[in-house]
Amino acid sequence: MILLKNGRYLTPEGKFVKGDILIDGEKIAAIHECIKTEENFEVIELDCMKVVPGLIDIHFHGAVGHDVMAASSEELCKISKHLVKEGTTAFLPTTITAELEEIENAVRNVRNAADMCGIGASIEGVHIEGPFISPKQKGCHEVDKMISPKAEYYNKYKKIMGDLKVHITVAPEIDGAMEFINYVSREGGSTSIGHSDGNFDTIQEAIAQGANIFTHLFNCLKGLHHREPGGVGTALLSDAYVELICDGIHVHPGMVNMVYRLKGKEKIVLVTDAMQAAGLGDGEYFFGGFTIKVDRGIARKEDGTLASSTLSMWNAVKNIMNFAGIPLEEAVQMASTNPAKAVDIYDKTGSIEAGKRADLLVVDDNLSIKQIFCKGKSAL
Repeated sequence: MILLKNGRYLTPEGKFVKGDILIDGEKIAAIHECIKTEENFEVIELDCMKVVPGLIDIHFHGAVGHDVMAASSEELCKISKHLVKEGTTAFLPTTITAELEEIENAVRNVRNAADMCGIGASIEGVHIEGPFISPKQKGCHEVDKMISPKAEYYNKYKKIMGDLKVHITVAPEIDGAMEFINYVSREGGSTSIGHSDGNFDTIQEAIAQGANIFTHLFNCLKGLHHREPGGVGTALLSDAYVELICDGIHVHPGMVNMVYRLKGKEKIVLVTDAMQAAGLGDGEYFFGGFTIKVDRGIARKEDGTLASSTLSMWNAVKNIMNFAGIPLEEAVQMASTNPAKAVDIYDKTGSIEAGKRADLLVVDDNLSIKQIFCKGKSAL
């Protein structure tokens, strides 16, 4: 057993409280103001450093030279080991618009990797970002491979993933989308509104059918207008979660601050939308069927369109603290608790509670990560 002694841990209520955390295997066995040390305990003195839940990235395309669409299960494990070193202890590998066979193959590799990766960020499911999206808000997706959704597609993904989550981005205005959103929600999956040119009424209906989050708010979503709120306005008025890519590039810091003021700490989900250049640096890469140039950390297609990011979750946490002037406890909620709730894995991770998985970050007052525990094991 591992005893984390004299730390300040973040409670589910969002407060830092002094106390000890006992880890038994993969799980948190106990949390108390003072846990008596026993002979078989490995005691780690924290000297009042803060303990926060491990971060969860539900929108992630690749890192260290590997793209989720093309990565083998072994390469996905390399990604997993890279992510955990940055503080991400769970993630949803995310596909992009492609032929159905290519997507299904990627989903199979994700499922296999989930059982193989050992000490590394846990693969909790898969995020299908294309092809059920609108050509009018294509971003870096290939238009000629976009199709209408059908229940049979979800059923295939779910059969492959088994007990892991299937999360799907859908443009609700395309043919069959409303029925699909309703079906996925009833069958235990989750849907996100994204790459959509839908109007206020259409998107409200999608939320009523079960969609509970918006994919990378502002990016590839019909904008706000005083006579038509569009996807952005509907998102800000709704009770749904919103993804934010907090790199200061995809969304201006001032707009991030505005979203925080409107949505609050409970409904923002920080994501990276990272691609294979993450963890490597500038250069040319291939993503979504296009050549991507990364310059000073910014990934773009040849026409200048933003193409994913090179952001890390911990940097996203620090960025939103700066952009919105908020404390660590609120930023961490957006990067751990909220994503866990959005894709329905909060029963096992996303907060520091007895019985949950021991996914924990120990950070000092300078916001440097000093220790990482993933599934109860030291990962840093």
